[in-house]
Amino acid sequence: MIQRLAIRNYAIIDHLEVEFPDGFIAFTGETGAGKSIILGALGLLTGERADTSVIRTGSERAIVEGEFILKEPALKDILKNLEIDTSDTLLIRREIVSDGRGRVFINGLQEPLSKLEAIGEYLVDFHGQHDHQLLLQQKVHLDMLDRYGNLFEEREEVKNLYQKFSSLLATLADLQQDESRLEEEKIFWETAVEDIAGAKLYPEEENELTEEVKRLENGEKIAEAFSLAHQVLYEQDGSVLSKLQKILHPLADIAGMDKTYQEIYEILDTVFTQTQEAASLIREARDTIDFDPEKMNSLIERLETIKDLKRKYKKNTVQELLDYLTECQDRLRRFSNRAEEIASIQKEIEETQRLYSEKALALSKKRQEVATNLAKHIGEELATLGMDKATFIVDIKYVRDENSPLRIQDVPIKISESGIDRVEFFMTTNPGEEPKPLRKIASGGEISRVMLALKSIFSRSDVVETLIFDEIDVGIGGLTANQVATKMRQIASHKQLLVITHLPQIASAATTHFKVLKEVVDNKTYTRLIPLGPEERIPEIARMLGGEDESAKTHAQEMIKRWL
Repeated sequence: MIQRLAIRNYAIIDHLEVEFPDGFIAFTGETGAGKSIILGALGLLTGERADTSVIRTGSERAIVEGEFILKEPALKDILKNLEIDTSDTLLIRREIVSDGRGRVFINGLQEPLSKLEAIGEYLVDFHGQHDHQLLLQQKVHLDMLDRYGNLFEEREEVKNLYQKFSSLLATLADLQQDESRLEEEKIFWETAVEDIAGAKLYPEEENELTEEVKRLENGEKIAEAFSLAHQVLYEQDGSVLSKLQKILHPLADIAGMDKTYQEIYEILDTVFTQTQEAASLIREARDTIDFDPEKMNSLIERLETIKDLKRKYKKNTVQELLDYLTECQDRLRRFSNRAEEIASIQKEIEETQRLYSEKALALSKKRQEVATNLAKHIGEELATLGMDKATFIVDIKYVRDENSPLRIQDVPIKISESGIDRVEFFMTTNPGEEPKPLRKIASGGEISRVMLALKSIFSRSDVVETLIFDEIDVGIGGLTANQVATKMRQIASHKQLLVITHLPQIASAATTHFKVLKEVVDNKTYTRLIPLGPEERIPEIARMLGGEDESAKTHAQEMIKRWL
């Protein structure tokens, strides 16, 4: 759970630091006060992307820091597997800088954003109004079902078999291509092997040839430089070596008289030795310079051969040519043995298809069992949220696909990485009505309660310790709002729950209450987060009820007392 949040120069927040307890934490305030800005800052701590527009005007950087207390052993294991060194606390710091550079620190160590993204999903579960729309999309229903039934291990087996099956089918199709085209390609492969293998290339050859040509082209200039250097160092009268030798003898005589003298002598003696070695190397390099024009022509011709091969086979380097040679040789081997290979692959396809069918059908059977339990469980949760007449159905169907290799009762069934099931949530809110997909029947308030029911179910098995609800109470009120508040209190009994709300019924149920306030000082706008004590909550709840008179305050006080 998040224990501390510190924000500097983020949007209209100049400086904010707050500590959060566990339990049910409500954020209230006028529209536009900055409640969602605080959630945006929290999102940065879970790896969400940010740009420089979030930096407060006049500042060079925005900083968001959060301290998380880790209670869930499974969460600690996950972080350990992600190579995060932690015991019971986790400190995350994000810096967004005006020049576009951003930095991430995890427990004081700078880390890539990708690592924060990897751990972020295990720290905080965000849920906002846009998630309502996600719930209406059929494509997410299968994931929810598998998550409820802990079926992802079986699903991964099905996925691996599907990918292997698809890969084998692609390989078989490649081997069974049109014979005439294959013959043409075979000739091209043979030519490539003959050209590249015949050239006897090695990876660094082109670079070495280029350097050698450059040396030969500058041979005269190099020889002059070496000759001059050798003369000055060794050959001419008064050479560097003779002068060094001349001063070394008297220095050797006095070296033992003082440590400094000794150090001077040793330095110059080392210089003399190294100068001798340099002169020797210069002489050898000078004597090996070759001005042979035939050798130059031979090197240039070799370079042209390499360039021609790269151009012909559309490669950029000698290494790519050699890789292509290996590829062509492999293709030729496969071509000559393709009849045997086709038979072998067909056999492997049959076996993989059999295994896929077996695993996919077993997974489908488990899903049908889990679907019954999930539908019942959601129905029970919806009843506590004032939808006792609603019926929730997890519909599982097979989709016909004439090209599918899998048949059930002689009907070709579509297959995929996730198996053979098409899952969609259906619901009816009134007895006697025909169940319809959620996207066709659910109002905003109804879909909010369905999502809350799902969160209530999944939160007990999640390793995520903090849930954030951003105005998911849209479209509800009255008795339903009280029921939603009760459900949130239940969730908060085992998870830390942060809720942005405009409903007094929900705000009054919180165990901790913050008011988000926007104020203007010296023509600058600031967002403040104010913790409300028992007495301070009363006028805020009264404001949310629509009045600040004594009647509203009395009502607010009664609402708060209900949860004490």
